[in-house]
Amino acid sequence: MQLDVEAVKVALISHHSVQSYCPQDQYQNVVNANGKYLGPYIPYIGKLYFDSKPRVLIYAMSQDLARTTGAITAWRKRSDRGMLRQYYYPEKPSVSITPYDDGHLKVVAALVFATYPNTNYKPPDNVDDRIAVTNFVKFSFYHQKEDGNHLDANPPKDIYDTMWRCYTKYEVELLQPNFIIGVGKDATTALRKGLQQGDKHVALLEIPFPGRLNLNTQWVPKGKHLIRTEGYDPEPDKSSLRDLVQGTPDTTGLISKAIQVDWYYFIEMRKRVAEKVGKLT
Repeated sequence: MQLDVEAVKVALISHHSVQSYCPQDQYQNVVNANGKYLGPYIPYIGKLYFDSKPRVLIYAMSQDLARTTGAITAWRKRSDRGMLRQYYYPEKPSVSITPYDDGHLKVVAALVFATYPNTNYKPPDNVDDRIAVTNFVKFSFYHQKEDGNHLDANPPKDIYDTMWRCYTKYEVELLQPNFIIGVGKDATTALRKGLQQGDKHVALLEIPFPGRLNLNTQWVPKGKHLIRTEGYDPEPDKSSLRDLVQGTPDTTGLISKAIQVDWYYFIEMRKRVAEKVGKLT
């Protein structure tokens, strides 16, 4: 049966709406706005996701809303009460997942598309149209500084099993991905555990979280070292990466900036993608 994006969105809304899980009943540090909490949200699904070879589903860790509680108030006022928050900003385009919106996960997805056997992805294609992306944990957490300000915190470790049972398992079953990109160790570990009990035909790739701190302390220095010690020229790599995402809108210039600054990270991710895809053939 040919799956339809809009029908799947309706099914996801229906499923996620009836889950009775409220993390604030268990954890004191769930992000809120004056005691008002957001519920879960459904994944962003590109309009060509079900026509793509492969189907690529991306799981980051969680939204970090501790310093943007105004978004909670605004999203709660919408008729869907935040359930469709990943579809709110199509003009940017933005799905409210920073490592995707800033371009890093778009480039990694393009690497998967381009490397996968029998792919139908052509570089003029828009990556946004062909992927599905969401966070594994559907809620945000904070820790409080001495001055009373709230900063983003990683989700508690014991919430991942609940997230799989309530939300992720159904998302994977409905979206039927061929390839899942797990962003960071926690999300990928939870995916691996869940997939062991379900669909073993899905390729799961773990990539390091492309946060600025991680990039600046590890990947950027390695690239600079390669240039300094071996006279390495990164321009051909940057050019090939730009070619891969040439059809993906970059009105903010974030994709171009990511490639220009973090080219070494992407070269390492290309190797990881090739190794994972090689095991499929």
